[in-house]
Amino acid sequence: MATTKQIAVANSTSRSGSAIGHKAITPKMVRKYVDLKNGKRTMTILDFGAGKTADHARKFVEDGYNCLAHEFGDNIDPRYHCELSMLNTYDVVYASNVLNVQQSYSMVVEMLDQVKHVMKPTSVFIANFPLKPRKMDITAEDMGEWLRLAFKHVVVVGGNNQAPIFLAFGCYHQHHLGEIAWQKKW
Repeated sequence: MATTKQIAVANSTSRSGSAIGHKAITPKMVRKYVDLKNGKRTMTILDFGAGKTADHARKFVEDGYNCLAHEFGDNIDPRYHCELSMLNTYDVVYASNVLNVQQSYSMVVEMLDQVKHVMKPTSVFIANFPLKPRKMDITAEDMGEWLRLAFKHVVVVGGNNQAPIFLAFGCYHQHHLGEIAWQKKW
């Protein structure tokens, strides 16, 4: 479980401004996916790690998508975040600037377990892994490998080699990451 200090560090990275709404690459990829499936009105979306003001999720709702925002720590604001969001399941779960602010492998495992908990068997997870800020010294290749421990299928759908956007689906059993991590001694 993340410590109070780890949560504070992650909360401090919340941002709003230039890369919000249509300009942000991860939500743009979510829009592409949902629109390709003709699911704007029917598919459910969770913005996991939505930030203090849940700008991405609010823009989705404003544009007619069915999206809820989830946040943790001191960033939770009932005006923007749904306190019951983790009790539902979603067609698409996305995390914009979330993977990169995890500070340990155990935080990544915990985060991915939470994501998988709210996914349906047919759901997808879309997440970016930007260069800044990165709170762990790992490569995009390492993060891709970690995601492959949690999901049967992981594809890079955007970004670049150092800062990819991943699309993942087909969840493994919840404890799969921990078992393999133990074997690899991460």
